[in-house]
Amino acid sequence: MLEIACRVEAGVRFPKNDDRVAINNKLVSQGFYSETTEGSCLAVVCDGVGGEAFGNEAADIVTNIFSQISGTQLTIGLINEYIIKANEAVREVQKTDIKHSRMATTIAGLYINEDDFIAFNVGDSRIYRFRSYISQISKDHSVRQEQIDFGLDPTPIQGNIITRYIGGTQVIPEIIDGSGRLFLNDIYILCTDGVWGVLDDNDFEKILSQVDKLEESCQYFIDLALQKGSKDNLSIIIIRRV
Repeated sequence: MLEIACRVEAGVRFPKNDDRVAINNKLVSQGFYSETTEGSCLAVVCDGVGGEAFGNEAADIVTNIFSQISGTQLTIGLINEYIIKANEAVREVQKTDIKHSRMATTIAGLYINEDDFIAFNVGDSRIYRFRSYISQISKDHSVRQEQIDFGLDPTPIQGNIITRYIGGTQVIPEIIDGSGRLFLNDIYILCTDGVWGVLDDNDFEKILSQVDKLEESCQYFIDLALQKGSKDNLSIIIIRRV
């Protein structure tokens, strides 16, 4: 059985929320949502890019597309196809006017079916796994990550620039095949940079080691991120196999 909860919060700086979440066929743009399922699960978080350049619409388009495939037995090939479809849909709306031409969004997703999972992302929204310790299983597509890969110290400003996103001329997702690698009591976390950008591994482990109700854990993450100075929209999904 899978327990799933999420929280989407605009935060303190922006009047508009560019974050969106899809859990199976449920779309969330603000507040809490939770469910329990005996079947498969598809969870997606998107962080719209571009501020006034309609990043929220790009996130809406992508979460809508992925919510419509809930219940489908997904493969890596199918996930690639739907990412391409989502990219084409965003690029079609980009043709509307000059402001829409800059619209884009990140995506981080997790598909779970029995003992298998597929994790995928484009951009810097992240996927973590907790098994007594926290580990990031997604890989950021950002200047910061490229600097780290080259052994350089990340620059504070340029480091936040993403290098891949939905809405680009070419979209190549990072995909992890977790066939047979989902175990009892595994906890997975999907979140936008409004959450992970101000929290460290110790913060994640402290909250997750005391998990009881997932809804409360989601709120703890949001509250702590705000206390630590997050100025962005904040979204988190927590999934636990029980």
